[in-house]
Amino acid sequence: MSLNINSSGESVEVWLSVPGTSTMLVKQADISFAADSSTSNYTIIVNEGTQYQQIDGFGGSLTDASCWLLKYKLTDQKRSEVMQDLFGPSGINISLLRQPIGASDFSWEAWTFDDTTNNTDDWSLSNFFLWREDAYIRPMLDIAYKVNPGHIKIFATPWSPPAWMRSNKGLYGNGGYLRPECYSVYADYFVKYVKQYEAKGTPVHAVTIQNEPQNAPAYPGMQMSIQDEIGFIRDYIGPKFQQNGITTKIICFDHNFDDKGTDFAANVLASGAYNFCAGSAWHPYCTGVSCKHEKMTELHNRYPAKDVWLTEAGSGTWIGDDSAQFADQMYHTIRSPRNWSKSVVFWNIALDQNASPKLAGVDTPSNSNRGFLTIRSDSTNSVTRNTSYYSMGHTSKFVDPGAYRIESNSFTDDIEDVAYKNPDGSKVVVLSNRTSTQKPVKIRWGSQSFTYTVPAKAAVTLKWGNHNK
Repeated sequence: MSLNINSSGESVEVWLSVPGTSTMLVKQADISFAADSSTSNYTIIVNEGTQYQQIDGFGGSLTDASCWLLKYKLTDQKRSEVMQDLFGPSGINISLLRQPIGASDFSWEAWTFDDTTNNTDDWSLSNFFLWREDAYIRPMLDIAYKVNPGHIKIFATPWSPPAWMRSNKGLYGNGGYLRPECYSVYADYFVKYVKQYEAKGTPVHAVTIQNEPQNAPAYPGMQMSIQDEIGFIRDYIGPKFQQNGITTKIICFDHNFDDKGTDFAANVLASGAYNFCAGSAWHPYCTGVSCKHEKMTELHNRYPAKDVWLTEAGSGTWIGDDSAQFADQMYHTIRSPRNWSKSVVFWNIALDQNASPKLAGVDTPSNSNRGFLTIRSDSTNSVTRNTSYYSMGHTSKFVDPGAYRIESNSFTDDIEDVAYKNPDGSKVVVLSNRTSTQKPVKIRWGSQSFTYTVPAKAAVTLKWGNHNK
């Protein structure tokens, strides 16, 4: 394998964010590689000869709340600018959307695609329609796709099946499970959703079976046991996708990376659901010594033929101030791919000044979510970029779908990094200084290197090369 790494003085783009300043994802002066000579306490060796997982994408969710704000609180011209900022290569180039199948907690109301009067059974799904998305969700999806055609993958996830399929005849998570006699029709519900999304020009790359199956929230949600998920994948949705020629990936679990989560995902993959299941999806909303990104590597090592994805890492005031939120976001965007994740997905693309629209009982003023953007709902064209816009941009703007993570060393809880090789041959290093002092960091690539001083608490993306064109 020719690595093409001997071009003298290779030029390197530098993009810097320093929380608390106006320098957020701002391009700095280029620097150049030179013959490696000096030593450094922080030397990161980038080795493109060793490749790991292939990347699906980086992004967030065009939730009901986000789409409503984008549609109704921006003028056409401003909306066009904002969508370019989110999805265009001149912006942060989002490449993955995790879309709720029906309502989530950030919706105007609780709904699904097959709600019936008095929750009467609809075994033929004659009442299934995507109409609820027509006013503002579908238009925003279509715009996102038109900004950068062929760039976006959709992962889709239900917060709840239709109420008539559940034992409590309700959508909320504090009670009720999927009725055994509804497993088959619920699989048909997924089939209809995937087929109709494809017909609208937004094919679904992957579905997960249930958002946070170990959670019973006071908003749309449903607990699903290990055995229930195994049975649904093995006996219903897996065979029905095959019978209908659907190649959309089926992903299990979709909840926290801790011991309880690893046990859930491992049991699904150890079962007859294995052949239908592409892998497992993960969230970081856990505490304790077992809550760590390395749990994804643990599962990868047990089932190396199955992939892992980080599908939701929300951010908000519970983490702390802007600087703390930015550091936490960089932590997930670096450590998740270093532990085999093919994606990093944050949550709402946009919320308003009250962290809304949302259902009653979601969040509190002192413990509320933040989107990539704040779009005020009490005025028009008021848009503020939040820390997650910039932290996600440090990766999504530079790492393309189809890239491979490549080998690099990292300094845990100090100078952390992850490296990629894009399909066009360019290399990207995303780096976070997790300390309160500036640090000189040397990047070594083959026989060349350069040193860059990373400010305290800052993040930097370094990009160079394009030797395959």
